Amino acid sequence: MPEKIAVVTGANKGFGYAIVKGLCEKFIGAVYLTSRDEIRGKQACKDLEKLGYNPIYHQLDVTDEESVTTFCSFIRSQNKKIDLLVNNAGVLFLKDSKEPKYYQAEQTMLVNFFALVDFTEAILPLVNTNGTILNITSSSGHLSRIPSEDLRKRIGDPNLNLEGLKILMKSYLESVKLNRDGADGWGDSPYVVSKVGVNAYTFMLHRRLADKGIVVNCFHPGYVMTDMTKGVGSVTPDQAAEVALRCALQPRGGLYVWHNGATVTWDGPDPRGFIDGKSV
Repeated sequence: MPEKIAVVTGANKGFGYAIVKGLCEKFIGAVYLTSRDEIRGKQACKDLEKLGYNPIYHQLDVTDEESVTTFCSFIRSQNKKIDLLVNNAGVLFLKDSKEPKYYQAEQTMLVNFFALVDFTEAILPLVNTNGTILNITSSSGHLSRIPSEDLRKRIGDPNLNLEGLKILMKSYLESVKLNRDGADGWGDSPYVVSKVGVNAYTFMLHRRLADKGIVVNCFHPGYVMTDMTKGVGSVTPDQAAEVALRCALQPRGGLYVWHNGATVTWDGPDPRGFIDGKSV
């Protein structure tokens, strides 16, 4: 039987690193730790080797077309296919960030949505039949976080295709550029829009790949203590990774999985209150 392959993006630290560590324990096959920064990625692998694990490193910047092409060519050259893909790479500008509003929106949408989609589409031919794709999302990705009812209907329309979704996400950036994101019903958070886009893509992709038995889910890990949050949070990366691993290794399809393992309805009422006990 060919060796199975798992790939984790954005995995040199934090939550991605914890997922790689967990996969090295529980996934029967090769685990690829990928990162934009090659030096940091290789150091992360060395740190894991000191703990007795054996991940394999490969450079991958999901925002760089050449890097994505190189990675896909490498996987293809192995004459193997990917059994588990975890799309973890992401960015978050905190409320005290000083960068201009449009820059924050553009970079957030580029990394969290457009790059995730383009990389996934590029790697799809190399994902095994009956494989799994897990997109790391957030409570911010719940459809209720978009204020406009009209936008919610358009984004949540099961007949919406990928091109239509991309057009909607680009229209958000246009709204920000014109300083109309609030007036146009998008709200004031690029992170929310990016993760709503990721979730919409998740369910769309799951429907698209159903005949191949490929399961696509999205997972909200909770408020994880990482560099992205400046160390603030309610769960450690290892704690969050435990639930993510269950979702990745024992998947049911087309689900939005919360940090406690519960499944929530993406286009229903805001689930934060009755699941977490408070709004975050």
